[in-house]
Formats: sequence, structure tokens, C-alpha cells
Amino acid sequence: MPASNSPARDSLLDRARSAFSDRYGGAPSTVGRAPGRVELLGNHTDYNGGLVMAAAIDRGTVVVGRRREGRDASVFAANYGETDEFSIDAIDRPEAGTWARYTRGVCWAVSGWAGPLRSGFEAVVLGDVPLGAGLSSSASLQASFAWFLIAMGAVPDESPRVYSGESGDAPLMELAQTLRHSENEFVGVGSGLLDQFSSLFGRADHALALDCWRLAHERLPLGDPAPAIVVCDSKTSRRLADGMYDRRRAECERIVSAYCDRIPVEGGLLLSMISREWLEVEWKRLDPVGRKRARHVLSENDRVRRGIEALRSGDVAAFGRLMSASHASSRDDFENSSEALDRLIEAAESAPGFIGGKLSGAGWAGCTVNLVEADRADDFAEAVRARYAQDTGITAEIHICRAEAGASGWTMQ
Repeated sequence: MPASNSPARDSLLDRARSAFSDRYGGAPSTVGRAPGRVELLGNHTDYNGGLVMAAAIDRGTVVVGRRREGRDASVFAANYGETDEFSIDAIDRPEAGTWARYTRGVCWAVSGWAGPLRSGFEAVVLGDVPLGAGLSSSASLQASFAWFLIAMGAVPDESPRVYSGESGDAPLMELAQTLRHSENEFVGVGSGLLDQFSSLFGRADHALALDCWRLAHERLPLGDPAPAIVVCDSKTSRRLADGMYDRRRAECERIVSAYCDRIPVEGGLLLSMISREWLEVEWKRLDPVGRKRARHVLSENDRVRRGIEALRSGDVAAFGRLMSASHASSRDDFENSSEALDRLIEAAESAPGFIGGKLSGAGWAGCTVNLVEADRADDFAEAVRARYAQDTGITAEIHICRAEAGASGWTMQ
């Protein structure tokens, strides 16, 4: 059964079913759906083995389809009007930067995790996550496609039953790691676990906390009533292929290399294992750029710890202040903000109902995410849109969202 009954999601599903009928004839038998995500705290901490907080949102991807005879697959991306066809027994990498790398990559990774897929298939993919905006449309695509394969029965029966409530979260975490492996090794993007985790583990009106090293996690209520999650799209875009993400990762790794001999850790040292005290003691001898990146990551981990405690105690206002402090750290120490993102945050700070806000995702462009009093979200959106247009001459696209349940799959009646 679907995990969400939102009108927007039902509309997306209806459009995907119509596109399937047009492209392949007849009706699909199976659905996979998965939300996008916003990062609430923990910017660039995931691949450093640190702490992150996020929320799944009511923008996402649906996949509809059915089995077909033989060992071939056909996937139609309705957003682009493009079809990808391939053999599930010989999955080659398509051109870098294409959506087909993600769908083929899921088949490749799931086959390695659970065994060869049991049948070919034909499917339609349709999403409403703004592309290039830091809301992880790629993880939404991955998770929805994986759930489609599982619900359709293409994944072998002996595979971990991620959809069994009795099995708890452990198999679901295995799936998250499998999808991260797909993005790292098949797609070629060195992302951490946050995106896949968030899309799979979401819960309505809850934030998600994840320790990326120990894989401990927690779902935390955002309050009653929960604030709106307002995503402000700067209408500026960036691609991870531009190299900034990998450059920041390398800058963090250079700091780690300075401590490896003195802090031996089985499996390898990660930046988040270095204390802020150690960083301060060694500050003058460290790479001047890398030490600022490290200060951001270590202070961000501390903000996540305080954010968890704030939500446990129901103090959403304190959580909002931590989000705003996170943006300042990203801007000044990690230097992954931009003039457009800073203008959006400045506009938000003076808008009605503002609780806290920061850049979302990798940064450099894309979106900001804001917690806003639910009954003032429309007024907030109008105020930000007007101020940002006045400051930049650009009309921001603003999405008023709520925290939503994670990915699911089901067969149609």
C-alpha cells in the first residue's frame, strides 16, 4: 500500500500511469515511490563520518511498470521524453550525467546485493523534485526504482526483505548502503549516505538523525503542529560534476592525513573522529584552507547533537537558531554558499513566521530550507519572493512542503 495519501502524490501517480499506457499500452502492475529530502543540519558531515539531520518531503519520484518476457528492460523518463533500453544481464554505463546512469545503477547494485534480477521489465519514471536544487532528486529516483523492483518481485526471494515490518530498520539500512554504492561506483558521484537514508527512512512530521559512522539513527518529532518546511529555489543551479563537491572532500581528507599517525583507527580515520580540541592545538601547522573546512564539520556535528536534544525537548525555536548558525558556518568556513543563497537567507530572516534557515544540499547554488510557522507559510513565501526579487532581479520558486513518510512500493489492485 502507498505510504502517502497526499493529493500531489496521487496526481503524480495518475500522470505516470497515463504515460505508461501511452508508451507501453495497458496498465502497470507495480508502483515504487520515494520522497526527496531536505538537509536540516549537518552540511557536508556525512562523508566525513559525522552527524546529520534531514527530513523527507512531499516532493518525489514515482515509478510504475510491469514485468516483461526475457531479460531486457525498457525505462521511459516522462520528465525528459526519453527511453533507455538495456539487458539486465549486461548493464553498461551510459553517458555520464544522464538519468539512465541512476536507473541502470540501481539494477546493477541491487543485483550485486541480492542476486540477479528475476525478469526484465518496462517502466515509466516521473518526478516533481526540482532538479539541481539540493533536494536530492537522484536519491528519490534511486529509492523509488529500488522499491519498484522489490514490489514487482524482480529481486530474488532470498534477498533481505526490506519491506517486512518484523525485520526492523536493519535491512532498510542495507538498501540505503546499496544505493549509495550505486551512486559512488556506478554513477561516479562520491556522495555520503544522507540522501538515500533520508528518502528511505522518512516519517511524517519528523526529522531524521543519522550517525554516518555508526549508522545509529533516530526519528524526532518536529512538533504539534509541525512547522512547514519551506524550500526557496534561488533559480541558480550547479552540478556536482563541476568539481566543487569533490574539491571540498579532498580538502577535508588533507586534514585527516595530518592526524592519521597519531590517531590510529581500525578501518581508517575520518574527520569527525578528530576533536575540536585537537584541531585547535594543531591549528597553526595545518593547511589554512583545510582547517577552516574541518572547523565547519566539527562545529556542525556539535550543532546536530544540540539539535537532537532540542527536538527531544520540543524546542523547535532552538532548533531553528541552530539551522541559521549552520548557514553562517557553511558561508564562512566551508565556503559553499553563494550570493544568491545568502540573499535568500537574509530575506527569510525578516519574513513572517521564520524559525530558522540554511542552504540545502551540496551548496553553491540551488535552494535554502526554512522552518516556518505552519499558519504563516504563505505570508513567508510572499515576503521572501518579493525581497529576493528586489535584491537580485530574480523570481525565486518557493515550495511549501511538509515532512513525509519514506519510500514504499506496492502492487496495484
